[in-house]
This record gives sequence, structure tokens and C-alpha cells, in this order.
Amino acid sequence: MSQTEELAGFVREALKGGLSRDEIRSALQAAGWTETEAEAALAGWSDAMTPAGPVPRPVRSSAAREAFFYALLFVTFGMVTGNVLGLLFGQINIWLPEPDRLMQGSASGLRWSMAALIVFTPVFWALQRADARGLRADPARRHGTIRRWLSSLALLIAVITLLSDALFLIYTFLDGQMTARFLAKSAVVAGISGIVLAFFRQEREGATRPLATAAGWAIIALSVLVLGLSFATIGGPAQGQAERRDRARLADLRVLSNEVRDCEALAQDGLPETLDPMSCARNPETLTGFAATVEYRRSGENSFELCTGVEVPAAVSRYDVTLEGGTACMRTYIDRR
Repeated sequence: MSQTEELAGFVREALKGGLSRDEIRSALQAAGWTETEAEAALAGWSDAMTPAGPVPRPVRSSAAREAFFYALLFVTFGMVTGNVLGLLFGQINIWLPEPDRLMQGSASGLRWSMAALIVFTPVFWALQRADARGLRADPARRHGTIRRWLSSLALLIAVITLLSDALFLIYTFLDGQMTARFLAKSAVVAGISGIVLAFFRQEREGATRPLATAAGWAIIALSVLVLGLSFATIGGPAQGQAERRDRARLADLRVLSNEVRDCEALAQDGLPETLDPMSCARNPETLTGFAATVEYRRSGENSFELCTGVEVPAAVSRYDVTLEGGTACMRTYIDRR
């Protein structure tokens, strides 16, 4: 038998035994039930008394509405914390880059996190305020089954994350791979996990929720802060358009490098001093208009470079190209065996 059924049974027997509602209410509160829970239990029975006992009132369950509300609250909180974590990792990658790594993370992935925060942070803020108002009006909501299950699940995930972070930190230290970049990311994971623990910590009966409220505002403040930093370092729509144009230029550069290498005229006559790369394009209709700006340079007896201008050199991957200011070049070698 659940606590709710036991409470309803007690109230029924007390009313049947002739106790007044005030006496029952006082007894319940003395036993630890909240005023809201006591009132809800008494409201389930009418004042009409029959030989069989008090007549129960019909009860309409709000479980579906509560499940929807708390599931949405917890999902939005998870989306905000997850994308704050992703953007903080992105900032660490920008300010503490790995010097021996040619390919850095793409800004497009970080823009997904920025978009997610713009959408979910206001929703989480509104839901958190609604939950706080509901708890002030009905403190018994904090003891709801759905809320407690979702809170326990979030706490479990946060604790496992903290333990995994500590495990990986110790292993990295023992393996001699400790770097400032790794320490910064470990600190971020620990901090976010601490916010999750504070937000979902079960409060005792009648206690206020200053820690949970502070944790909610902390994640909102972090969201606004990391969004501002991301706009400053990654750029907004204008830079995104420039990076997309650069990707098109580099795609044309790679295609033309392969087609110039396989060009029949070069195989017969050798590498010329000057050449229009488009003259070797087999399917020029598949290229963009930026292909016409690609320039040819002979760099050796059996090698050449194709170069094109780029608008955002910092966002260009150096995996197969070299950068000279605002110019990206790709060197290709011809095998004449």
C-alpha cells in the first residue's frame, strides 16, 4: 500500500470515528505531513456521513500534466547544461589550442550549440519560474513521484560524470599527459556536474530551496556568458557566410588540383610556367563561381600549387593546404614514371 492510500485510509477512519477535520489536520501535521498534503487528503472526503462511513469525492489525477511539465523542465535543463558544456569546451580549444594538431574543431558544430542555447535557455527560465511559483503555492509538489524519479536520475548521471572525471584525471596524471587544456576541461566538467547536483538535490520537508534556485540562475548566467564569448570568438551570421564561401573555394581548389594533375596536356608537355586551371576541368559545371579565381603556380619540375583567396584564414583547416596571409594554397606532385 502506498503512502497516499495509507493517508486516505487514515482520514476515512478518523472521520468515521467522529474526529473533526481540525483534529485530523493537526494530527497529520504533527506526524510530518505538510499542510497542503493534509488539506488534499481531507478534500477527498465529503461532509456527508453514511453508516458505511464518509462519502469520497471524485479525484481527477493530474499525473499526466505533471509528467509533461517536469519532463519538459528536465529536458530543457539538460539541453542548456549540455550545450553550455560544449561551448565552454570550444572556448578552451580556441584559447588553449593543441600546437601539434593540424585540424581544429569546426565552428559550425559550436553554432549548433549557440542556436540550442538561444532556444532552450528562455524556455528553461520560464519553466523554472513556474516551478518555483508552484512550489510556493503547494510545497507538497516537491514530493511528487515523477519529480523525485527524474531528480534521482539526474543526480545519478551527475555523480557518475563526476566519478568518471576524477578517474580520467588521475589516469592522465599517472600517464604523464597532464596539460593546462585538459585541466581546464576537467574543471568545467566538475563545475557543471556540481550545478546539476545542486539543482536536483532533494530538499527536506519545509526547507527553502536557495541552493537549487542559485544553481538554476548559475546555469542561466553561464549560458548568457558563453553565448557572448562565442559570438565574440566564433562570429555571427556574417562570419558564418564567409566561412561557407571559403569552404566552397577550398572544395573547388581540391577538385582542380586533382584535375590539373591528371590533365593530358601536362602529361605530354610537362608543367608550364602559366596555366588556367579551368582549362583542365573535366566537369566545370559542377564547380562554383569561385573556381575562376584559382591561380596556378609552378613550384618545381614535378610540382605545382593552386591558390585561392580566403576571407577567414583562422577557420581554414591546415590539413592539406598552406596559408600565406589571406591566401590558401595546395601543392600537388606529378609522378612522371
